[in-house]
Amino acid sequence: MKKLNLIAIALLLTTGCGSYTSLIKYQKLPDDVYAKNDLKEYLKSNQSPKIVLRVPNSNDKATSNTVSNQNNTVLYNAIEKELLKEGFNVRDRGLFNEIMDKSKSADYSKLGEETDTDLILEVVNINTEIAYSTNKITMVNNNGKGPDESNIGLVNYKKNGAVVEFRLILVKNNEIAGNYKYNYTPCINGCPLTDWTYNKRTKSLELKETVTVNLLEEFITRCTRDLVGSIRS
Repeated sequence: MKKLNLIAIALLLTTGCGSYTSLIKYQKLPDDVYAKNDLKEYLKSNQSPKIVLRVPNSNDKATSNTVSNQNNTVLYNAIEKELLKEGFNVRDRGLFNEIMDKSKSADYSKLGEETDTDLILEVVNINTEIAYSTNKITMVNNNGKGPDESNIGLVNYKKNGAVVEFRLILVKNNEIAGNYKYNYTPCINGCPLTDWTYNKRTKSLELKETVTVNLLEEFITRCTRDLVGSIRS
């Protein structure tokens, strides 16, 4: 009976009430972006640098396996496409990896000479299972005559977000010149509670929608654009 009452209260809170619409909102996690000054100076004198996207293989334990290989290909292509739009000379990553595998040197500057590459953009991590949770329900006033109201419910509302991490290597200096971590936070502007299920095990309301490939592709394209903007500013 207690579980039934809990669900009934949740239903009451999540349905529209009069002139209000019930939404779930999550607070955006800040991005973590850092680029060395010598990288910025290098790009000022090199408007179209030669860059290669270094992607992890399936045995790379430092990289999340939450995105399938097929989806990864879509995301990697999106990154390279955006780099081309931003004026970079994008090298073939397959050829670069082949040369790197055969090379006995871990020196990036020597690899740069062998591959004719100025910059290496490494994909460190892509994770689409970053958990967000809240027990607050935002009641949005539909007639615009009053402020929004937040109610604290008896259950948690859960939804997955995502994170992507890059590392940028300045080849000629053989150094890591930038680190970038971008967070995709779901429902920043509010998601209406029209598609959820009650999880008896976790006693929480879980929205069914996941971070789709199309949504992640848009996100990672925007991240690449922001990354370029941060080192050219």
